[in-house]
Amino acid sequence: MTRLRTVGLAAAWVGLALLVSAGAAGLVVGMDHVPGTAARAELTSTADDAATAQLDEAQAQLAALADDVDALGVHARAALSSLAGQDLETVQTSVDEGAVLVAAIRDRARQLQAELLEVPGVTGPESVLTTSAAVRDRHAAMLEALEVTEGLDDAWVNLTTGSLAAARLSRLLADHDRVMGEAVLVGRDGGYDEAIGKIDEAAALLVEADTMRAQLANTVDVSTLVEWIRRNRAYEDALRDLYRAVDASGGTQTARVREAIAAEREARRDLPQDARGLVVIMAEIGRGGLNGAVITIEEARGRLANAVEDLTAPSPSVAPAP
Repeated sequence: MTRLRTVGLAAAWVGLALLVSAGAAGLVVGMDHVPGTAARAELTSTADDAATAQLDEAQAQLAALADDVDALGVHARAALSSLAGQDLETVQTSVDEGAVLVAAIRDRARQLQAELLEVPGVTGPESVLTTSAAVRDRHAAMLEALEVTEGLDDAWVNLTTGSLAAARLSRLLADHDRVMGEAVLVGRDGGYDEAIGKIDEAAALLVEADTMRAQLANTVDVSTLVEWIRRNRAYEDALRDLYRAVDASGGTQTARVREAIAAEREARRDLPQDARGLVVIMAEIGRGGLNGAVITIEEARGRLANAVEDLTAPSPSVAPAP
């Protein structure tokens, strides 16, 4: 009897173990077929269809946004190349048109983000029971793509500030050369007082240029500009002294006049012989801030274009669950 009772208890325990195992296996199978997986696509199809319709519309808007960022990059590159070529009118046009475009990009991106955040069933802890992983991933990718537009405002402000500063500086330096040329012509005709007045006018322009140089020094290598200002200021002083000496001598070749002539000749030899110095100065300003702004815009354009391309590409098919 004891032996039979022992065998019966063992058989009961084995049967119980088999029942528990079978229940656990059923639980695992059930977990493999939860909503949001390929195995039970019918459980999320309704929510997926509704979300997909909204995401299709959002993707079209995202593609249009990418086109706008691409156009902004065109304006940025045009401003930079025109600045290097001293085409200040084109610089201003590119800056103005880009400012309108960057504002439109900002507004469109914010509106699109708000619409994406209102798509139901794709976010939150319960979304895994509502929509499929493919739909949720697509939604997340769109929100991530929009993030690249966040730095465009600051980039365009930097580009605008740098390009306008460079344009203003270029005008100052050009006006300085023009006024000094007028002073030389007037002085040759004996109008020494008028010539000295023009030299003083040119000197004021150089002071303003030097003020801008000090402001740019925080972000730009201004060594060429410093040297350019130094040499032109030396020539202003030498030419002013010459006209004063000649005027005081009454046209007589005094020792002071001869010294002033020699000093003017030496200072004139140190002046830049052409506009290459200005080209270098503009290039330095470009490297100091404008290039960084253009690079930021180009990176945003590339990342947004890649995101749109990835979203357009067909999604890989999901293998059926075993």
